[in-house]
Amino acid sequence: MITKSTMIALLLGVLAVLSGCSAAAGPAVSDASARASASDGSTSAASPTAPVATPAVAGMRALAVRLRTDVAIGGQFQTRITNTGSEQFSVLAVRLDSPGFEPLPLAGRPATYQPGATIDLPTGYGPVRCGAGIAVDPAYTAIQLQRPDGGMEEVRVPLEAPDDIIDRIHTEECHLLALAAAVKVSLGGFTLVEADGDAALQADITLIRGDNTEEIALTELRGSVVFDVSFAEASDPPPAMATEEGELVVPVVLRMTGRGCDAHVLGETKQPFLFPYFVTFDGGQPQYGILDVSPDQRDALWSYVDVACADA
Repeated sequence: MITKSTMIALLLGVLAVLSGCSAAAGPAVSDASARASASDGSTSAASPTAPVATPAVAGMRALAVRLRTDVAIGGQFQTRITNTGSEQFSVLAVRLDSPGFEPLPLAGRPATYQPGATIDLPTGYGPVRCGAGIAVDPAYTAIQLQRPDGGMEEVRVPLEAPDDIIDRIHTEECHLLALAAAVKVSLGGFTLVEADGDAALQADITLIRGDNTEEIALTELRGSVVFDVSFAEASDPPPAMATEEGELVVPVVLRMTGRGCDAHVLGETKQPFLFPYFVTFDGGQPQYGILDVSPDQRDALWSYVDVACADA
C-alpha cells in the first residue's frame, strides 16, 4: 500500500520538475484561457442572432446552444439541428459562418436525421475578429449535407440563437483579447506546503504590463468547486503594480474546498481548473479574466488531490 508520506514525496518530485518547467516557459495567456472565460450557458431573453428575414433552408432548422461541457472544453458550442421536412438527410460536418470569427474548416461527427429528429453537433469557432464595425450577424451554420440519394451539397442554414450565444461568445472573446493586451497574468509552479495543518500548494501569480499605462491591481481571486485559491498574504489595499512598474508577483495558496474530496464532486465537475481573477486599472471597474492552467499543472493538481484526500 502506498502511504500518505510516500505520496507526498512523489508529489514533491513532480512539483519540483514542474516548477522548473514553469519558470522556463514564462507567463502566457493562451487561447484556451480566453475561451475558458465563457459563461456557464445560462439563458437570457435576447433576440435571435439570425434575423427572421434571413432566407431559410427548406427542411432544416439550426439553433445555437452552449452547454457546461462546451465551456469546459472551450472554443465550441452546439448546433442543434432539426429535420423539419419529410425526407431523411445526413450531416457530415459543420462550421460557424459569421463575420465576427475567422472561418474554420468543416468538421464534426456525422449524424443522420430522420424527419422530426433533433441532434446537437459540437461546432468550433475560429479566432475572434474585434474592432469597430465588426458584426456577428448574419450568422449561419455551414453544413456538409448528404441527401437520401447520396447527393452531396454544402448549405448555409440561418443560425438562430435565442440565448444570444454567438454574440455573447464574441463579446467575451474580444474582452479577453483586450485584457491580455493590457496585462498578462500567469500562474507559476507549485510548492507543497502545510496550511492550518493540511496539505496545500503555494504558487505565484505574475502580472506583466502590456500596452496599459495605468496602475493595475489584482483585486480578487476565485477558485472552483474542487480548489480554493486565495492570497497567501492579507493585503488591504490589494496588491497593485504602480504606473512606473512593469511586473507584479503575488503569492497565492491553493487548497481543497470543503467538498473537494467528495467522490461525486470529483467525478461530476466539468471545470475543476477554472480559476477566475479580477483586476482593476486605476481603480476602475473590475475586469474578469481566467488563469491559464497548463496540462502539467493540471496533472500536479490531481496528484495533490490524491495527497490531500488520502484520509478523507
